[in-house]
Amino acid sequence: MSRIKLLLVEDDLTDQMSFKRFVKREQLPYDYTIAGSIAQAREILASDTGFELILLDHSLGDGTAFDLFEHIPVAIPIVFVTGSGDEEIAVKAIKQGASDYLTKDLEGAYLKLLPMTIENVIKTKMIEKELEAYRHQLEEMVEERTIELKREISERMQIEEQLIDEKERAQVTLKSIGDAVITTDIQGLIEFINPVAESLTGWRLEEAKGQHIDSVFHIIYEESKKKVVNPIARCLAKNKIVGLDEKVLLINRMGTEYSIQDSAAPIHDKDGIIQGVVLVFSDVTQARRLTKELAYHATHDPLTGLVNRRVFEQRLNRILKARNISGGQHIFCYLDLDQFRIINDSCGHTAGDELLKQVTSILHTKVRTRDTLARLGGDEFGILMEHCSLERGERLANILRESIADYRFQWDEKSFRIGVSIGLMQITEEFNTLNDLLITADASCYAAKDAGRNRVHVYQPNDADIKLRSGQVQWVVKLNKALDDYQFRLFKQEIKSFTDDEGDHYEILVRLEDEEKQLIPPDAFIPAAERYGLMPKVDQFIIDNAFAFFAENSNALDALSLCTLNLSGHTLGCEWLYGFITKTIDYYGLPPEKFCFEITETAAITNLNMVTAFIKQLKERGCLFALDDFGSGLSSFAYLKNLPVDFLKIDGMFVKDICEDPVDFAMVKSINEIGHLMGRKTIAEYVESECIYNKLNEMGVDFAQGYWISRPKPIHL
Repeated sequence: MSRIKLLLVEDDLTDQMSFKRFVKREQLPYDYTIAGSIAQAREILASDTGFELILLDHSLGDGTAFDLFEHIPVAIPIVFVTGSGDEEIAVKAIKQGASDYLTKDLEGAYLKLLPMTIENVIKTKMIEKELEAYRHQLEEMVEERTIELKREISERMQIEEQLIDEKERAQVTLKSIGDAVITTDIQGLIEFINPVAESLTGWRLEEAKGQHIDSVFHIIYEESKKKVVNPIARCLAKNKIVGLDEKVLLINRMGTEYSIQDSAAPIHDKDGIIQGVVLVFSDVTQARRLTKELAYHATHDPLTGLVNRRVFEQRLNRILKARNISGGQHIFCYLDLDQFRIINDSCGHTAGDELLKQVTSILHTKVRTRDTLARLGGDEFGILMEHCSLERGERLANILRESIADYRFQWDEKSFRIGVSIGLMQITEEFNTLNDLLITADASCYAAKDAGRNRVHVYQPNDADIKLRSGQVQWVVKLNKALDDYQFRLFKQEIKSFTDDEGDHYEILVRLEDEEKQLIPPDAFIPAAERYGLMPKVDQFIIDNAFAFFAENSNALDALSLCTLNLSGHTLGCEWLYGFITKTIDYYGLPPEKFCFEITETAAITNLNMVTAFIKQLKERGCLFALDDFGSGLSSFAYLKNLPVDFLKIDGMFVKDICEDPVDFAMVKSINEIGHLMGRKTIAEYVESECIYNKLNEMGVDFAQGYWISRPKPIHL
């Protein structure tokens, strides 16, 4: 494969490094240039227009990808890259000229789709160029040949004394050109047919001469198969040049079909009286086939052959808009395969692709002929059942579920069982927009997963659980916008030492500022961010902006004893996390010993080995670690001696009642003593009264944090 010159426009250093590693690891034939901003990309494009493809990230530091569109030459195809949940932005990009799009995921798996996407986009661009060149060539040839033949044949009719010579020259010319040519008299009887026309119609000149044009030139519409009015008859009737409609087939003498395009022009004598017609046509079967293939790929999933998400959503929209006109009941099913990730990760993407094909075959055999079955992305499918009752739709959904549950996937002498979780809903007047419909269907599907997987969840109006999930989905758009528009605000809360005062010690907290400048607490949006995989982006934003604050405010850095930043369990599972933290610290030139990363006990014990290795790596660089919510786990002390943290944050549910509850008092006292025995310093949170503070001081707890000490204060970036 020849090397491809491409431009990557991406401001995220981690994503840049992931791209470089992926290209190197896969030995991809890419000669790439990387632009880290809109401004840099403009400079590169101004000096070098020889790129064969641009890989363009939507969200950039100095703008969005749409700010760059007008600076990109039309000839260069664009592959648009968005975050999870940004399908509407990707559709906008396609409408504005992007050739395709990819959606980032947390593990960087979208990079595996990159080679195939780039290859398809470049091939498609080449085909489009070839088709456009071929179309122009055909138009020019038809126009040139028609004018030329009209002139030559008219001259032959006008000059009687040169008839024989002119006829011979015309026939030689007609035989030599690449288009098919038939000439007739004013009754439509064939006078001449050239070799190309002989080949296409199956009639030799000797046989066709004197035959009526309808006997030799039989044409029908490609879609309806109805007969087309012969262009020669139309030309004679109108006495002017006429052409065929698009999508016309020529049925030759042997029954072979050709896609053709043609034009018919009248032949006049020297007095302008029509003497006959010249018909020029060409075989465009190959070009039309390529056009059909392009149209098919634009509307179908290339792996399963099902209609794609765009077409499916168009049909859903049609149902929404036509409900009041057509009436009837319609059902929408949202399907998500269970255990697909296990097969994909353990056996590879080839096995995963084969599984999706086989599942598609199973679904095809069960749905009704009139139903629309589509692949919506990944291992998710959609079914639109038009004119179907809720009861019948539920029966069909359970048949699909049982069929997939009974199926066994075989790969490399291994057998796997899978299942499917289905969200089912009736398309009623409750839903006004396509977005409302999709959000509710997605939430219903995940309700089926949360209820134990391999089941059908039927949405009912006023379903509180689904409305909660739908509300969380709405947060996805808000959170992505907040990340793009820098709407997060950082706060700090003091952590007070009971024994000394070595400098500022506080924890970084986050709030979200809405359109009305009101601050939204984390409890309102963190669950949605965790549910839909956005916490790594949020944590990345907090860390980068906190580090930037200290880099730009040397007084705050000098006064700092220790700054604590939270890492969610979702973020801890990201391979890029260590590299991101260390590179960001180095980039801003910060002392790592002044920063402590706080993880929850639950996140730590979920993957103890991975978390332990990560902590050791960062501690070698000088960073510290705190274990939050300590005491909430079932085996806290059992694993603590192997977890190399520096601080224990005693769970606030024990701290807040130590003045009234002797059990909580004993629990906090025990955690503090054992923590000290293991060499860890202790921090008590939820210190909301002087009594609690004094009790903790008596116990020997090292630090206190809570509203009685200090409320969170904004950090002004």
